[in-house]
Amino acid sequence: MMKFRHFVKSLLKVTFAMAVVLFALGFFKFYLPYIIISWVSLAFFLGLTMFSGYYNTRSVRKPFFINIFFGTMAVKFMFSGIFIFTYFLLIEPDKWVILPMMAIFFAYKAAETLLLVKAFRESEGVV
Repeated sequence: MMKFRHFVKSLLKVTFAMAVVLFALGFFKFYLPYIIISWVSLAFFLGLTMFSGYYNTRSVRKPFFINIFFGTMAVKFMFSGIFIFTYFLLIEPDKWVILPMMAIFFAYKAAETLLLVKAFRESEGVV
């Protein structure tokens, strides 16, 4: 069974890799208008993934793991949509600002899914 702290350690590795990429992108002029929202998105999606990972790692062995996984995914999509909509309307109405946000969101979603599928298979003995 995957412990939450193992999930956090793996997630922090992914976050560090994305932070290095964002830092490197900061040197390119074309990306400068999007660097602030990229860092804010990184922190926002890290928090959302930690929240959903907390509940998902606690339910890996339970028969309703899939329900909890998809429920937390729906919550993440809802909060992500609100975040993007709010930023787009209130701060910067640039249609390209969605790309860095969605790239970070999908990177976290892929990492979370891979970690949880691995934990689910280990708990089932399928490895």
